[in-house]
Amino acid sequence: MKFGYRHFFIVSLIVFFLTCYFYYPFFSDDSLISLRYVQRFLEGKGLTWTDGHRVEGYSNLLWVLAVSLPGKLGMDLILAARIWGILCTVCMIGAILRYFSKQPVKKEYVFFAVGLLVTSPTLAVWAIGGLEQPMYVLLVTLAVIEVIEIVNTGSLKRGLYLSIWLGLLALTRPDGFLFTLIASSFLLALNLKSRKNLVKIALFSLFIPALFLSFQLIFRYAYYGELVPNTALVKVKVTLHHILRGGLYQLRAFAGTFILSALGLYFFYILAVVRKKTLGFYLLLNVLAWGGYVTLVGGDIFPAFRHYYVLLIFFTFSIIFGLDAIRFRFNRKWILLMIPAFILNAVIQLYIPQNYNAVEERWEFRGMQLGKALKNTFPDNTLIAVTAAGCIPYSSELPAVDMLGLNDYYIPRHPPADFGYGPLGHELGDGNYVLERNPDIIIFNTGANPVFPVGEQLLADKRFSDRYEKIHAVNKDQKHILFLNKYSKNTGINLQGNELKIPGYFFKHQTDTLSIFRNNRLVKNMTKGNAYKLTLKQILPKKWSLRSVNSKDGNPGFKSIITQENGEMKITIISQNNLLLESLVLEGKD
Repeated sequence: MKFGYRHFFIVSLIVFFLTCYFYYPFFSDDSLISLRYVQRFLEGKGLTWTDGHRVEGYSNLLWVLAVSLPGKLGMDLILAARIWGILCTVCMIGAILRYFSKQPVKKEYVFFAVGLLVTSPTLAVWAIGGLEQPMYVLLVTLAVIEVIEIVNTGSLKRGLYLSIWLGLLALTRPDGFLFTLIASSFLLALNLKSRKNLVKIALFSLFIPALFLSFQLIFRYAYYGELVPNTALVKVKVTLHHILRGGLYQLRAFAGTFILSALGLYFFYILAVVRKKTLGFYLLLNVLAWGGYVTLVGGDIFPAFRHYYVLLIFFTFSIIFGLDAIRFRFNRKWILLMIPAFILNAVIQLYIPQNYNAVEERWEFRGMQLGKALKNTFPDNTLIAVTAAGCIPYSSELPAVDMLGLNDYYIPRHPPADFGYGPLGHELGDGNYVLERNPDIIIFNTGANPVFPVGEQLLADKRFSDRYEKIHAVNKDQKHILFLNKYSKNTGINLQGNELKIPGYFFKHQTDTLSIFRNNRLVKNMTKGNAYKLTLKQILPKKWSLRSVNSKDGNPGFKSIITQENGEMKITIISQNNLLLESLVLEGKD
């Protein structure tokens, strides 16, 4: 039995699914940002990340709408995103194989190039990673195939397909229209002498995709009041720093996919320079345009060379057409070497740090566990301020402030003076603005000490130290640092008449610092004999005394010392037993 395209497709899927299993359960935090939009969209709250001024903090409209479809049927959104990613990747592999199975190209060329592609971890990581890359790359692949078909046959019968793929690309990502500009310019340049073809090409490759883009621009302006998404304001500023960073990203990606990338570039040289093949120029034009764009915007911060994925597709086509151009002879010896080459390609890439990061990156799940605990513990209107804008807001479903600005209207429109010279996507922040929003809980990363410029600004602001208490919270053996507002209604003290209710987690001891999420409460772990202290401001001067204690251990005995001086109330309590303190109530008398 001859080994044909169907057999290779099956083997490719086996390799692909095994690689997915190896990287599972990687899921990107930015994916959860998109799912937060999906979540609220399905709840009837519109394409929004939180209440208030609407902003487009996603940059993948078609992906968001696609995930919404199974979500509407009740499917878990993370599962829906994974299914879409896997389905698009399988379709991309199938589209390449199906196209070349009908072309006069030796199947060995196709198997070799696609084998290198399938054994690249980028495919599996982003098939399960939850972002739009698989859909984007599938549409790029389909568009490239249509352009190739038009060039090879000279027929525009399939021009409508090209217009659809290019139009959907523009809806998938804002930079998707770049491929419309490349395809239309290339095809128009090839048909300058044919007015009839020029009109059809302009219609299919430019005007119809431009209509897709126009509809999205109209929607964006009508719904968000902007012509560009918030993501562009936060991440894109062309500076020398970002260009150098983008160039380094490309070099790392090239080294990390060396076999596929090096062969791809070599055959670009053969096709475009040596053989002067028309298709070689087209493929090379795409590589230069996309590579240049990614370099200008500073590359990317995610594992497995997310943005380089697009170039891998063009390298795959380059290898196939290049081998065909030089009429490379695949004898039995070369065929037997294919399998070791694929294994070597896969194994080497497993040890590339940018790929292996996807194996180790699991903090998003830690954040989702924390978000669920917050959802079950605090009221639905509790305002959280976060730097991890995906996992915690998605799982908590609480109103939120994105301290890095991706999903905030104010912060990207008031950038710092040094914007463009810091870490990509993490440069913005305004501590004063965050404090003016007066969030109930401030969380850095998934529960850490203050980081990023906004963290530095908050630490330097006395209002932060006066208003927020640092809480060491434990949830299912995971430790988190939370900053809780002592004076907010949802997390702070509650003054009603002459009664002052104080949550236990605000009391501090030098060594006994932990509070625990338990039974939908955040309770303070207290050790017998230890003195726990709390300082409060903004409290009316009265004669306060301990009235009652609410704990998970009955009503233990307490010794309390309460003093007031210079506008501050200082409370010291000493428990006579080990206990989990939920709250205590003070009674004030004039």
